[in-house]
Amino acid sequence: MDRIRKWRYLLWVLVTVWPLLLAAAPSRTPVVEVRGRLIDIRKADRWSEAYPQYKKHRFGNSLPERLVGMNYAVSLKEFAGPSAVRSSKPCDLLLALHGTVPDTTLWHPTGETFNINRNQYRLYKGRYTTPGEWMELPVARRGKSSSMLFYRKLRVAETVPVPGTVITKVPVLRKTHITNPNILILPDGSYLAACSGISSQRAIGLYRSTDRGESWSEWSKVDYPVNFYTLFRHRDALYLMGTHSPRGMIVICRSEDDGRTWELPDEESGRGILLEGRYHSAPVPVVEHKGRLWRAMETNFPDERRQAFVLSAKVSDDLMKASSWKISRFLKSSAEWIADGGEGGFRQWIEGNIVVAPDGSLVNLLRVDEHKWGRSAAVVHVDDERKLRFDPEKDIIEMPGGGKKFTIRYDSLSHRYWALSSIVLDEFRGMRHGGIYASGIHCGLIRNTLALISSEDLYHWQVERIVLASDNPFFDGFQYVDWQFDGEDLVSVIRLAMEEPRGLPNRQHDANFLVFKRVERFREPGTPDTIRTLHKPVAGQPDSE
Repeated sequence: MDRIRKWRYLLWVLVTVWPLLLAAAPSRTPVVEVRGRLIDIRKADRWSEAYPQYKKHRFGNSLPERLVGMNYAVSLKEFAGPSAVRSSKPCDLLLALHGTVPDTTLWHPTGETFNINRNQYRLYKGRYTTPGEWMELPVARRGKSSSMLFYRKLRVAETVPVPGTVITKVPVLRKTHITNPNILILPDGSYLAACSGISSQRAIGLYRSTDRGESWSEWSKVDYPVNFYTLFRHRDALYLMGTHSPRGMIVICRSEDDGRTWELPDEESGRGILLEGRYHSAPVPVVEHKGRLWRAMETNFPDERRQAFVLSAKVSDDLMKASSWKISRFLKSSAEWIADGGEGGFRQWIEGNIVVAPDGSLVNLLRVDEHKWGRSAAVVHVDDERKLRFDPEKDIIEMPGGGKKFTIRYDSLSHRYWALSSIVLDEFRGMRHGGIYASGIHCGLIRNTLALISSEDLYHWQVERIVLASDNPFFDGFQYVDWQFDGEDLVSVIRLAMEEPRGLPNRQHDANFLVFKRVERFREPGTPDTIRTLHKPVAGQPDSE
């Protein structure tokens, strides 16, 4: 009997305790750090993309078996690749070079090669022997393909700091991306932020700050697939109003404890389900005007140009009931409203903002998606709950950043309307590299300059200051900003894409961070936070490379 107990005890140790001890033990595999310009960390697999943003350049069957599934550091194809490496322990490294022969006393040829679109890489093995110190790496010569450093655990060092306070980031880089940033100031002065993209499901993460945005903690999660939602407060309750994903019907959620718990849409009773169909929007304002709440949305039916419309409900009605909401007519747009110049003209209007105009009337100011200039918006007049009115001769306006999502709010102190939007600077228009932007990046995806803009009348807008600026339109994106007035400041949350220790996002659109940013004394001139990643000088690599 004692022997049986002894064996049971040993079995329990093996199954329960030993794995915990192994997990707590320091890893024998060091994390190797690299530095360079626009370095990405990727996994090598046969037929996977070899370089960031190069869909047609892939590993093939020639990839050596021992490299399959291994992490590697690489840059844009035109760049030199990682320029230096360091580790906490000595280790063996594998370096692949195309068109460059290294010092073979340090880097020994393994005899293995592989091809990427007719470019032959040769594999070299080197020994890192100076723990904690940087070792310079052979790099690809100008005009050749990026070098590749292979190791099991890699991260990028000396990345540009994120401009703001990181609220959350995607758990796995390039698997999901942050969407639907929202921010509210609660009655107790704390800030509440929301976003999606923290998981592959459409769960919404809520985060709270009690120190004016200096730090953030998880507050709650909405386990219901809502997309294109607005977080707003009305009569001591919080609401999330958007569309069901992927079905697209308009839904609404309610919380009576500042977002800790939520009443979710109920398909059986219909409560919380406002309109069947397929619809589109973004985190845009919900405005109270003349005893009603107003919110703009668009249709999202397949193979159909999106149409603008408005929902409204009496402030005293139960917002969770479909019967409380009235739907305006659907308003079509036309590609001919803007001369296309070969760029597609007026592609669509989306993500409209309900705003009370200076004369007390209500308008829906929408972003205009066109790929040539990126500075057009449309002013739709809301005459009542049903009637919308638009004159393309008068109501298409020039607005810096009008081609991107924006949030407009009115400031009674300055008597101006304000917005934060991604404007397009001429120096980045048509910028290209040999991958997905071989024909030049169109203005709809240039999101590397965030500007504070204002207007007295909603028809004439001007740039007041640049808030964030980057030299890299391919990977850096400051977009879909939601914000609130906070005394002399604006407080905002940004769907932000940029480099980080795990590597690069897929592109500027696919944000890896939700970031809080305070715009201090917004009514006064200010200086931007400037980010340099594309032309960042790197030790051991000429600035002119």
